[in-house]
Amino acid sequence: MVQSSGYTTVDGEFDPIEERSFYTIDDFKINGKTIILRVDINSSINPNNGEILDDTRIRRHSATVKELSQKKSKVVILAHQSRPGKLDCVSLNEHSKRMSNIIGKNIKFIPDIYGEAVQASIKSMSNGDIIMLENVRFDNEEIELNKFENDNFKAQANAKMITTLSPLADLFVNDAFAAAHRCQPSLVGFSEIIPAVAGRVMQRELDFLGKAISSGPNPRVALLGGSKAADSVSISEYFLKKGVDYVLTGGVVANIFLLAAGIDIGGPSSTFIENNIKNHSEVVNKAKELITNYKDKILYPTDVAINQNGKRIGIPVENLPSKYPIHDIGLDTLVNYINLIKSAGTIIANGPMGVFENQEFAIGTKEIFESISKSNGMTVVGGGETAMAFNQMGFSKSIEHISTGGGACIAFMADETMPALEAMRRSKIKFE
Repeated sequence: MVQSSGYTTVDGEFDPIEERSFYTIDDFKINGKTIILRVDINSSINPNNGEILDDTRIRRHSATVKELSQKKSKVVILAHQSRPGKLDCVSLNEHSKRMSNIIGKNIKFIPDIYGEAVQASIKSMSNGDIIMLENVRFDNEEIELNKFENDNFKAQANAKMITTLSPLADLFVNDAFAAAHRCQPSLVGFSEIIPAVAGRVMQRELDFLGKAISSGPNPRVALLGGSKAADSVSISEYFLKKGVDYVLTGGVVANIFLLAAGIDIGGPSSTFIENNIKNHSEVVNKAKELITNYKDKILYPTDVAINQNGKRIGIPVENLPSKYPIHDIGLDTLVNYINLIKSAGTIIANGPMGVFENQEFAIGTKEIFESISKSNGMTVVGGGETAMAFNQMGFSKSIEHISTGGGACIAFMADETMPALEAMRRSKIKFE
């Protein structure tokens, strides 16, 4: 094993192997080795003609593929696209063509996952060759064996895909952070049989997200918004326990904390929470507990913008309840949040401040996101709708790290068990 990395971490330092719970590419000599590389290139697809509408993830993972090929390993790519029953659950043929164009090297596509054609192709590969196999979600076991049960991955390791492909490989590189909260064979099964290591996308995600939460420059500020309020309350608790200085809330998350603070937000906004947030009473009670324990660290709006028949009307929270729904943070809250962002050493953003899809109520999100993009601090943005909003508003290029994961990013920030990460940790112990 070797430890010579050209990879630059968020703080300019590469954690030594003794301090990491998982292996990376740099811990192995890979010249001439056969590598099974799991990526997440799940992309927006036009169901009418199969056209790839957004190749962001393909581009992110292309760097890992190119590096492995240039280091003379034989690269066997596994990936998924959507799930059975959906119109965009299609072959990965076009994905392989797009990635080939991006890296400037031919990627051979094989319309099979582990059959004889695949086995023969892997055995005949030369150093630097790249092949991409078919959509792993065309395989029934990949769909059915999806539970982390009995504290082990034995069921996944016994899947036909794993038992067939693992004897043909030397190393499993997991680069699919966006799927790391899943427990399917292609994500956790190989780690039981061959060493599992983090690819560059996975490594960057763990590095930036982990250090932004626990050891980024002070003060550390988190902005949590959007509609996934239950997740965000859990994330708030984890962040505050890890020493994040301020949690700023917007969207439905802010409404939860307003309710927890004893403020009647009105029928429409309360009804939305009741209808869309599972176990909403428990979520509000958890928010009350956090306000009690971290009173000065959790900020919720002092004023809001309501949607009065399509018009933006700003009102202080003292004037609530309203018969109109809350659709954005108010201007005083906006100014307060921006001042905290300007002085922050680390900023973590996940979720918009309001209904940003409607221009009338995009002010809070746009101004906050623009302020983050201008920050001199370390900036980390969650995936999903947050990443989409930063892209749409033209601020993404100024952000240090935008996560590839939606659900995975939320799971990581809430400190939930993520099967793919657990599999890598166990693999390091097993093959140490």
